[in-house]
Amino acid sequence: MITYKSVAISRIYLDPANPRHDPINNEREIIAHLLKTEDIRPLAKSISLLGSTSPIELLALAPHPKAKNRFNTAEGNRRICALKLLSDPDKAPTERDRKYFRGLQNDLVKPIKSVMSVIFDDMDATRPWVSLRHEGEQGGVGTKSWNTRQSTRFNLLGNGRNPNALALHLVDYSTRKRLLTPEELDQLSLTTLTRYLSNPVVRSTLGLANNRALSITVPVDEFDLVLAKFLRDSLGAGAVVRSRTSAPERKAYGEQLGSSESSPKTRGLDPFTPDSSETVAPPAAPAAAADSAGTPPSKTQRNVRNREQDRYVVPSGFVSKIDDPIFQRLFLELRTLDAERFSFAATYLLRAVLEQATAIFLRKHGISPPKEMHLKLAKAGEKLQAQGYAGKGLPALRKMSSDVDSRYSPDTIGLFVHGGAIPTRVYSIKTWDTFEPILVEMTRQLA
Repeated sequence: MITYKSVAISRIYLDPANPRHDPINNEREIIAHLLKTEDIRPLAKSISLLGSTSPIELLALAPHPKAKNRFNTAEGNRRICALKLLSDPDKAPTERDRKYFRGLQNDLVKPIKSVMSVIFDDMDATRPWVSLRHEGEQGGVGTKSWNTRQSTRFNLLGNGRNPNALALHLVDYSTRKRLLTPEELDQLSLTTLTRYLSNPVVRSTLGLANNRALSITVPVDEFDLVLAKFLRDSLGAGAVVRSRTSAPERKAYGEQLGSSESSPKTRGLDPFTPDSSETVAPPAAPAAAADSAGTPPSKTQRNVRNREQDRYVVPSGFVSKIDDPIFQRLFLELRTLDAERFSFAATYLLRAVLEQATAIFLRKHGISPPKEMHLKLAKAGEKLQAQGYAGKGLPALRKMSSDVDSRYSPDTIGLFVHGGAIPTRVYSIKTWDTFEPILVEMTRQLA
């Protein structure tokens, strides 16, 4: 049985067997130990400023085994220690401590004489609840602490201040624009990004107007390209953007990024916030990736029904690390384009992405890409077959390279682009899905 009531601080004893210290029977010794090891000073200062302990976190008490109408503290020893010192600073072990708590006591608008508590039958009855509070997440049963991203969001909703604010704005923007896959976004470290964003050279290269808000001075498409590279540079075991770096190293990275093909070419625009009002459809399940032999997994991972409802041609789980600025620009625009609203543009970009990826693949293997797209595709198919590629996609590739009447052929796509027919979101998505195993294999070889 438990009850809730306000209990006078003078009737509450500190727990002599609290896990924070070895058993101590003398309360003054417990106070001295907690002051030395458990940050009681800042806790007492917070209580003094707020005028109360947290109303959403009650103390847990159990009847004292010997003293009538008295209680032992089962949960909240630090808070009771701080309250006792605010109530009676002379309980502090040194004159320096006593002076400190007298100052806090004077700052209190109203003395705190009692505290709202939950009363248990005995100490044993409190153990399951104290365990949930202090013994970690326990598979989701216990208290689950916020991660850096969650803490930053909380701060921004309150006072609007947090050192990781700009990094979170960039991650949120990248999520809305689908610049990275959900898996990649989950791997990003806000603290690492913040270290780099604190460098003015890095911010200038990215086109950021300041170190506080998402305000840019470069065109949105150029910003998206360099931002995607910056974020991807922080991923993986060989990440260039990493946590343990010096200020000169971060500056050097900014200069290197500024000289890369991904760096914005148009600068000096009046600061503005890139449009982020467009909502993002729920992500589809990740696409199945090819293994090192080019053979996809035997089980399909994508939910076909969900995929057919997707507004985007590129599935959310598709990762491309083809390090070519033209391809990356085309790929990012296709990835972020709403194919329902812009079906012609999606079809055009789809053809451009397929053609560019194929040309890069051929050059990688010393093959000069033919001028016409269907010939590029034919050459790519020949090379993959020569490598022993046994994955899906080759039959469709053959059709795309030879059958002008195939719905997936370059000519058919070209017919759409030139207005001979009306392309749809579903058409573009199915075209991507048919060609995707080949793109997976190309990406694997080009990464």
